[in-house]
Amino acid sequence: MSELEELQHDLAEIQQVITTLKRKSNVDYLNNRIKYLENSIKILTPQKVEQPQQQQQQQKEQDNLQYQGITKYAWDQEGNKVKVFLNLEGIGQLPKENINSQFTSNSVDVKVKGYKGLNHRFSIKKTFDELKDKDCSIKVTNNSIVINLIKKDQKNWDQLNFKEKLIDTDPSKVDKQDPQASLMNMMKEMYQNGDDDMKRTIAQAWSKSQTEKGLQ
Repeated sequence: MSELEELQHDLAEIQQVITTLKRKSNVDYLNNRIKYLENSIKILTPQKVEQPQQQQQQQKEQDNLQYQGITKYAWDQEGNKVKVFLNLEGIGQLPKENINSQFTSNSVDVKVKGYKGLNHRFSIKKTFDELKDKDCSIKVTNNSIVINLIKKDQKNWDQLNFKEKLIDTDPSKVDKQDPQASLMNMMKEMYQNGDDDMKRTIAQAWSKSQTEKGLQ
């Protein structure tokens, strides 16, 4: 039997006995004992920590929101620190709970709810290099959000997003019999693995080359 159960049994027994007593001194003594047992039971009883229903509803709504991407920003770096500046006039007037940030070792996600009637989001799905995500943070000023990123090392970043290896230079993968086919395969791989900008650039280059060949 646990200590909590022992105390509960003692309390139940004393509460039964006290009703049979007549002498005031004995009743007072047992009343003091009852208070002690009740306080001890409160201390030992595990407290249930439940998320309020309102908070659960807010989280559900947050997950279902539609966001407009923030594409205009400025950034700078010094040593192992990177700062990203989002210029949002009057953002400091927005309630703090409307601005949320999440960092991992290689991603950044900042969500702004209800700014000028819209929901906005700045996201880096894969950063140029690894981050110390526990040390990353945001700072909200009157007219901007400053995202403070901490690099895992001092390596200089060429850009914020991960830089894909555009061409596989492994000689074993080059078709010496048909170099044109090898080039086409490289272009295909770049298109499949690239982001939207890369796909658009490749498509434009392909269209231009075909036009020059008189195939369009």
